Amino acid sequence: MPRNLTSFVDEACGFDPTDSMLPLTVEGVLAGWVKKSFAEHLSEFPELFSVRGRGVGMVGRFESAEHRSAALTETVETLAERGFIQGWRDEQVSVAESFYSPPLLYVERAATRYFGFTTYAVHLNGLTIKDGEAWMWIAERADSRPVDPGKHDNLVAGMIARGATPLGTVIKEANEEAGLGAGLASKARSTGAIRCKRQVDEGLHHEITFVHDIVLPADFVPKNLDGEVKSFRCLPVSEVIPMLETPGLFTMDAAVVILDCLIRRGELSAAREDYLDIIHAIRP
Repeated sequence: MPRNLTSFVDEACGFDPTDSMLPLTVEGVLAGWVKKSFAEHLSEFPELFSVRGRGVGMVGRFESAEHRSAALTETVETLAERGFIQGWRDEQVSVAESFYSPPLLYVERAATRYFGFTTYAVHLNGLTIKDGEAWMWIAERADSRPVDPGKHDNLVAGMIARGATPLGTVIKEANEEAGLGAGLASKARSTGAIRCKRQVDEGLHHEITFVHDIVLPADFVPKNLDGEVKSFRCLPVSEVIPMLETPGLFTMDAAVVILDCLIRRGELSAAREDYLDIIHAIRP
């Protein structure tokens, strides 16, 4: 049975951690949310974390985000060695009150869900026009991917690393994942942002995605260069909609990004009774 898209976006975007998780503050800023079981591990580092019934605070006086990050890195590496943080990526991301705020700290990407830090990503909808009809490129993730192996995805997607920009990340990931040169990738158009917020095994997935669209030549064929994509298909948008209603076919984030794209392009219209519910759920 096709899934209800309103229920899906509520699941993907609408999780409220206040009842089941503990807030994590850094310098008085609500920076994340942690599972109570993970907070117990943090309590073993009292020089860096104050763990109480009402929440977790990062303590200590640090001269800069760099110094705070160095202290956190030691703890994160220890937790990873003990098996409490898995999927090490050897890639740092910035943690801040907002994307445009000064960083509070930098942290290994694999740790972000455990701490419930807000991360930022880019997704690129690859579109083309054939005989007046919109078609969309869909990627199938490699089976070796640590997250969502084998699932369907946008043409390009990637987390914004420390010090990177949304457009810079689009250009980098477009080259690595789909073989788009910088000249073509730079034509990607920024179309807004969506928020995904859901509970996962590690803790909290809280990601804001900068969404981009690109209209590609009809004869363009993507080519993966980094081994993260198994295959690509270009499908009429009319065929993509029922795929979104198939549970587990797409990554949750990609499904939300595609829904956003289809709404903006009028492929999903106000004639649907769930139209406003979907829009309300996915906006940051």
